[in-house]
Amino acid sequence: MSTIDKKAFIADLYQRTETVLEKAIRQYQNLDEASLNFSTSSNSWSIAEVLSHLNSYGNYYLPKMEAVLQQPHELSLRAYTPSWLGSYFINMMDANRSSKRYKAAKQHQPVVGDAYSEVAQFINQQERMLKCLKAFETVDISRTRIAISIAKFIKLNLGDLLSFLVTHNERHVAQIKRIQREQAEALSQRTVLATLAS
Repeated sequence: MSTIDKKAFIADLYQRTETVLEKAIRQYQNLDEASLNFSTSSNSWSIAEVLSHLNSYGNYYLPKMEAVLQQPHELSLRAYTPSWLGSYFINMMDANRSSKRYKAAKQHQPVVGDAYSEVAQFINQQERMLKCLKAFETVDISRTRIAISIAKFIKLNLGDLLSFLVTHNERHVAQIKRIQREQAEALSQRTVLATLAS
């Protein structure tokens, strides 16, 4: 596959992660518990569950990425070369390319103990992600490989993995936006019904 300028690639992922972080700080952090736990049905996720799902990815991948940075490595400004497998996974998660819904793997099913904790953890993870992205500017992200969480025998190069994680976050941020819209519609309908009943 064709190579991509690494500096521009990292800068793009950094900016997109900043956007997600700002949304989490500005919006999710200021929601009450009822809003964070709202879902339209038993088969639909709440905002807290979406964040729990995303946090499960961060819990697996962030320590592995941070471990890469702790290891001695030569300064590398080599361009990034996406792999066909990484591109396949990224395109699956890209909401602009695919509207197909996927069932979360068992290890990434949401488990919410406290909704506020999920928000705080998500914000912390995005801050760690930004630090990793900045540090990876000098790492060979095409040759460094990390095993994926759902099948340890499959390894993606670091560039593919970074792109996947950012795209996956964006897909679920769009899902949260839909949840918020559904909640607003449900509250509006409830208000109309209450008005008619009075």
